Amino acid sequence: MRDFLQCMRTREDPVCPVEVGHRSNNVCVVTHTAMKLGRKVRWDPRRERFIDDDDANAMLEAPYRDPWKI
Repeated sequence: MRDFLQCMRTREDPVCPVEVGHRSNNVCVVTHTAMKLGRKVRWDPRRERFIDDDDANAMLEAPYRDPWKI
């Protein structure tokens, strides 16, 4: 957390390259989704979506509270 806040202040690169951090987090997201669904899932790393699995893909984004939107 300290490294993240320091990077926000100084605009320096973090200890871990951003792409590595993103890909590492993907492993956690995929694992968590499989655990919540109670079954195996298949992941497409290029599209960053589950393969042929609408239920799993629906878990990739949480609904935002008003008035927040993207």
